[in-house]
Amino acid sequence: MKVAGVRVRGFTLAYVLLEDLLIVGALLGAFAFAHFGRIAVLDSPLGIARALALLLGLKACFFWAGLYDFRHMPTRRTFWVRLAAGVAIVGALAWGLWCLLSDESIAFSAFLLGFVPAVVLGRVSYEWVSRLPRFRKRLLFLGVGRQARRTARDLLDHRSRYFEIVGFLGEQQEELGWRLGGRAVLGTYADLERIVEEQRVDQVVVAVADRRRQLPLQELLRVRLRGVEIVEEARVHEEIAGKIPVADLRPSWLIFSEGVSNSTLRVRTKRLFDVCAAALGILLAAPIAFAVALAVRLDSRGPVIYRQRRVGQGGREFVLYKFRSMRADAEKEGKPQWAREDDPRITRVGRILRRTRLDELPQLWNVLQGTMSFVGPRPERPFFVEQLRNRIPFYDQRHAVKPGLTGWAQVRFRYGSDETDATEKLRFDMYYIKHHSVLLDLRILLETVKVVLDRRMGR
Repeated sequence: MKVAGVRVRGFTLAYVLLEDLLIVGALLGAFAFAHFGRIAVLDSPLGIARALALLLGLKACFFWAGLYDFRHMPTRRTFWVRLAAGVAIVGALAWGLWCLLSDESIAFSAFLLGFVPAVVLGRVSYEWVSRLPRFRKRLLFLGVGRQARRTARDLLDHRSRYFEIVGFLGEQQEELGWRLGGRAVLGTYADLERIVEEQRVDQVVVAVADRRRQLPLQELLRVRLRGVEIVEEARVHEEIAGKIPVADLRPSWLIFSEGVSNSTLRVRTKRLFDVCAAALGILLAAPIAFAVALAVRLDSRGPVIYRQRRVGQGGREFVLYKFRSMRADAEKEGKPQWAREDDPRITRVGRILRRTRLDELPQLWNVLQGTMSFVGPRPERPFFVEQLRNRIPFYDQRHAVKPGLTGWAQVRFRYGSDETDATEKLRFDMYYIKHHSVLLDLRILLETVKVVLDRRMGR
């Protein structure tokens, strides 16, 4: 099933639910042990609030530590580092909630004695079981061209936990024996049925550019009727890399694919969240915004708030507000320019603001106005949009939803500085537009916090 825009195996989902039950059991058992069978944490609203804060904080800590990235198989060292970091942060959180805010040192100790072994044993068991071959889909690629090479490379680069490549089928006999990404070309299209049976293939990935001339329809039909799944390369690439290969897409693929939902309930729910969160954010961020404004004023000449026209939903232009992070004469020649790595136009304070994303605080007003959302594609300037829509396929489709303060492309890719980066960001934006949901928005917001804390991708 799909959770937060990502397909999750039933085995993985069952494990996550089991782990949650173990954590709740450790929490309740700790208080029952400390209070002679009475679960004191449930006796008062404050106790319940602390317990809920611990559970939510624990999930967030595990998420930030990378322990909920089940699609990719980490190295053993990375796995233990993530697990140790997650357990340590949760222990510190529990200590702060129980030992600082109340005298519950016995309950805290009991919780750690129950929580740590249960989580460690569960995670080690999941890692061992999920690495077994029977839990991975065996893929056979039909085609040896650019599309097949791209997805095979992504599978290997991302260390996919769910998929294993058994080989490729080429169109010509001369292609036999080629090796792509460490896997061999096992035969031609005519060998499809034999290879599927010999290699126990679960899924045939069609990666053929000219399907009207090259696709072996009869062989594919017979294989499909045996129960083997036939999928397009674009779908596998999307699932593995979290982006859509727009350069090779046909409009029919987007028209008939699942997802791309803009229901009234979804739009209204998102707008309600945006209004409430933006209003609360403006109130809470007021002291920080005042300090930032003062720093910008003292650091360099020019306006504190920078206004710039951007392209929003439906291609309509709006005024975007930011704290100024560049010199006032950054575009003195009058021609818009891409921001670059170590851009000399960025001021000293501006460099800090961009790295921490504090320069975007005024955009909370854009969210409150309704021209932006918290999550969505980043809005571009009209000058660049006019250039990119003529050069990049499907570029205008990113305007199907409201632009956002943060988005899937922002947490998955670096700051865009040229047309190549814009194309790569569009692949992530199209993935978001196709799969956007409340859970995916929540995931992006959590990953944004992680990115800001790590101070990655800032420019």
